[in-house]
Amino acid sequence: MIKVDYSKCVLEIRPFSGEELWKVYHLIDKGDRASAETTRIIKVGEDEKSRRKVFMKIIVENIEFDISSEIIRLKGRVLECPEDVEGVKGHYHTLSIGIGDRLILEKQEISPIHEKILNQDVNTRKLVIVAVELGVATIAIVKDYGVVESTMVEQDIVGKNFPERREASMRSFFREVLKVLEDFWVKEKPRIILIGPSIIRDYFLSFLEEERKDIRNSVVGCFHAFGGTISAVNDFLRSGEMKVVAKELKIIDEIEVVEYLFKSIAEEKAVYGVEETWRAIEKGAVDHLIIHVKLASRSRDLLNKLAEMMRLVEAYGGKVTIVSGRHESADKLNSIGGIGALLRYRFY
Repeated sequence: MIKVDYSKCVLEIRPFSGEELWKVYHLIDKGDRASAETTRIIKVGEDEKSRRKVFMKIIVENIEFDISSEIIRLKGRVLECPEDVEGVKGHYHTLSIGIGDRLILEKQEISPIHEKILNQDVNTRKLVIVAVELGVATIAIVKDYGVVESTMVEQDIVGKNFPERREASMRSFFREVLKVLEDFWVKEKPRIILIGPSIIRDYFLSFLEEERKDIRNSVVGCFHAFGGTISAVNDFLRSGEMKVVAKELKIIDEIEVVEYLFKSIAEEKAVYGVEETWRAIEKGAVDHLIIHVKLASRSRDLLNKLAEMMRLVEAYGGKVTIVSGRHESADKLNSIGGIGALLRYRFY
């Protein structure tokens, strides 16, 4: 839940899921004033201390998102706190914001990038991708904003010259993979996608049928991949098959648009970098502007320039995408300056 007072640039936030928390993470900038309930150790007597919950306001200097625990940590100097809390005001404190916690955020401004993020829908459905090959498997949890956790399982497999021992080692390997998969699956029973070389993949599917039919029934798709590593998972996320089975996840659209940008750059149908993109926008040549969400945090001047870019592109009938997911394609976009644009026509 996010309530916005645009006139005062104040956001009242209570995230209802990890996906909503990720969205909130991208709304917070250095210099914002953040208020939330926190715990402090209070002196109640000469030698006695107690833990007490207090409402505290800080000016944000550092922002972190802990993927594993789904907690935002905001560090900064304390601006306001209860009068009876001694020795805190002016000193550093960290606010931890998790699912269900209330946060009041006072911003210097709500930029067009913030508005785009605020208007993004959040999908809480999850997928587990299991990439499996001979002796190597990766089990990855994929949420709306990307791969949030992955575990690799490796085990030596006996050679073909010893068929009985080979069969036993394969089943032992599959049991180890199943243990990890069970840990991921038992919490929320997400859909499962199985990828890998067809022989090993189908063998593992048969193993699931024998050992855990309930988990087998959660498998919504089986697709070819060349390996069982995290690289195979990332390759599959970029594939057309992933778009078919998980089209509702925002990460899929982000990956698709960034990969198409790189293809178009190679074909000289796109530009990248702040200056080249600005030149294309001034010429009215940009059909689709693509910006990494963290680019705007580099400086106030850059934020203002990006806001003007977005305004002009949309005024000319173009589209703007803010990439905020946690995936390999977002990293690739950052590697070329965090910004690029698909062109209507070549202007050079």
